[in-house]
Amino acid sequence: MARPVNADAAATKQRILESATLFFSEKGAKSSVRDIAKGAGVSLAMVHHYFGSKDDLYEACVGAMYEELAELRAHLVTALGSSGVDSILEDAVRATFRFARDRRTTMRLMMRRVVARGALDTGRVDDFLLPFLEQASTLVAAATGRDPSSLRLPLQSLVFLNGRYAIAEESELMLVTGTDTPDAALRAVEDHLVDHAHQMLGI
Repeated sequence: MARPVNADAAATKQRILESATLFFSEKGAKSSVRDIAKGAGVSLAMVHHYFGSKDDLYEACVGAMYEELAELRAHLVTALGSSGVDSILEDAVRATFRFARDRRTTMRLMMRRVVARGALDTGRVDDFLLPFLEQASTLVAAATGRDPSSLRLPLQSLVFLNGRYAIAEESELMLVTGTDTPDAALRAVEDHLVDHAHQMLGI
């Protein structure tokens, strides 16, 4: 039985997005649509057919990136809302790091965009950042008795610290952790992030 046309189209668009995310995360605006098409195994015309201009393709990558981050935000808020937030914190921190680590290309694109602009886009702040800070700080405050407003900066600091280690090459992580295998380095980073989360959130 032949595959549905829509299935082929969805798979093609996903390959283009993955290729574009890789190039944009590494080269930024210098990325070539021709190289992106080659990386996805499609024609240049196919990229333009699905995504229009290079700017449109870039925005599609950013949109897809925030869809993935929304999944992470929902996971964290659910975890922090569980009973015994002190015991769930470690699992939440480790899950966050692994989630980001598995999506290094996406995280690199986000970090590049923030560094280039000095801030998130206004729409992303309203739709993504503020809801996360409000929900997470309220949940942690309920467990610790702290003022929610005092938790916003520690939570954001943990997000950036997590993101920085998530995008690092294994050789760098081994160097900074003083370990001699990638697995040992990743475990050391996770332990470090957990310790910081406890200290910064007072849990």
